[in-house]
Amino acid sequence: MTLPWVILPGMTMPPDDFAALAAALPGETLILEAYQTALTAPAGQVRAWFQEQFQDRQRDRARDRSSDRATWDQIWLVGHSAGAMTALEWLLTFPEEIAGAFLLEPTDPDEKPSRLLPGTPLHRLVAALLSAVGRWPWLARRLGRAGRRAFWRLFTKRADHLTPSQIDRIWGNRRGLLAVWYQVFDRFIQERRVRQLLATSSLYGVGGDPPADQSATELTDQPTRKPADQSASKSTNQSGGPHVPAIYVIVGDSAEPFHSALASRLGGRFVVTTGDHLFPVLQPKATAALITDLAGQAR
Repeated sequence: MTLPWVILPGMTMPPDDFAALAAALPGETLILEAYQTALTAPAGQVRAWFQEQFQDRQRDRARDRSSDRATWDQIWLVGHSAGAMTALEWLLTFPEEIAGAFLLEPTDPDEKPSRLLPGTPLHRLVAALLSAVGRWPWLARRLGRAGRRAFWRLFTKRADHLTPSQIDRIWGNRRGLLAVWYQVFDRFIQERRVRQLLATSSLYGVGGDPPADQSATELTDQPTRKPADQSASKSTNQSGGPHVPAIYVIVGDSAEPFHSALASRLGGRFVVTTGDHLFPVLQPKATAALITDLAGQAR
């Protein structure tokens, strides 16, 4: 039985942005809908979302006895940008359930938020404005479409692949606009939780260079290769100690010093590849091939 993959998108990014990556991964995949369960929610809430979604999907497939049934004794986490902090918090809180985590272009857990904390004047002011805008659906739709398209054009230099109806479903309403704004600020609270977990976790020691592959790994749009055996592992490692999930920090051309420092801090593998911040979205097949191969090596 293959292990399921859980994709945790970056801030403001809906599941539609990661659908191609999910389709290229082998086996069962679930993508967090951050406008139903917040990307910045505590790990227990995100885990509960996964349990519910996975069980619902398994019930839907129960009639097809010939299908490849996944198991969630352990799972693979794929987190992008702020979603990488969600993956890291989940891993550090429930490590026995995680086979490994792929942190794609992660944000910095040591980032200093200054005035960008919930409850600050800027937070309250913009929240009030967005709440007012959301009372007029036509205005919320225009603001949501403009904001999304500006974001996409800024990072990709391409026309947005989402349709107006897809954009409206997420950002064209009061709830969606406020969800974006609250999560932008809440991520600093999440990063504080991650820092505390990193400081107290007994899973990973500090110091020493990771077994890093810091040479560039070129991403080309090739079909995903068949992975090595990904059957569920036991909760202990080969030496009889507690299970320690594999960690990979994978970054593109925008790599920063804190990325390699985070990999070293976690005793993980640091992989530099090609592409910009959104390489998992813009090069989904190649990204899937890379992380599938790394998962096969970890097993």
